[in-house]
Amino acid sequence: MRKYMEIARNISEKIFYKDFKRQLPSENELMAQYQVSRNTIRNAIAILANHGIVKRVQGSGYFINQQLINNNELMLMASKDGIHPTRPQSYEDKNTILKKLKTKILSFKTLKADKLTAEALGCELGADLYYIERLRYFNDELFCLEKTYYLKKVVPYLDEKICQGSIFEFIQKQFNIEVNDADEFIKMTYTDKKDSEKLNIPAKTPNIQITEINYLRNNIAFNYSIINYFNSDISFYNHVTCL
Repeated sequence: MRKYMEIARNISEKIFYKDFKRQLPSENELMAQYQVSRNTIRNAIAILANHGIVKRVQGSGYFINQQLINNNELMLMASKDGIHPTRPQSYEDKNTILKKLKTKILSFKTLKADKLTAEALGCELGADLYYIERLRYFNDELFCLEKTYYLKKVVPYLDEKICQGSIFEFIQKQFNIEVNDADEFIKMTYTDKKDSEKLNIPAKTPNIQITEINYLRNNIAFNYSIINYFNSDISFYNHVTCL
């Protein structure tokens, strides 16, 4: 992982764990704290600003988006850290969140890309893929159903144990994979008969479906996911910068 991305992640943790409460330290203070150049700090802050975590006030510095960090029902769309309401308020709360989040693997297998997945991933027909289907529960209540494909030539190894936790965290550490861009499509949908029976819920249960394609820095897609969210309390946050 590039240094400025490590620093951006560390600063975001300090924000969400209340080490930085209202405003970021000055660039000079951050340069001294992380022992890096001004450009590295500015690149790190740019990531946070693009995600909507901080906002620049001309002549005054960067201020923390309080509406985002103080709303525990928001999911930050730009984050690739896995499922949780933005972030917990403390390290102790983080452990509690992880205990409340449970995963059930419904399917883990390798398969060949068909027309749909090949088009989504921009790969050839018949390319080797990992397919993972899993249920996520929060506080023992159904949170979402995930159907996810990973291109094996980019992600050469996964297993069921890894898929019990954060797959993105594993591939970032193990294969140095970084998400550079993502396409996300959000729509209201209803469960079909197969998923309703699988989840033991009424047919045509309404849910929010997010289809996501994640890209590497060279604009090569490596992940294609369809996730259906059933939790009625969750909201999604995405920062938009107008051109």
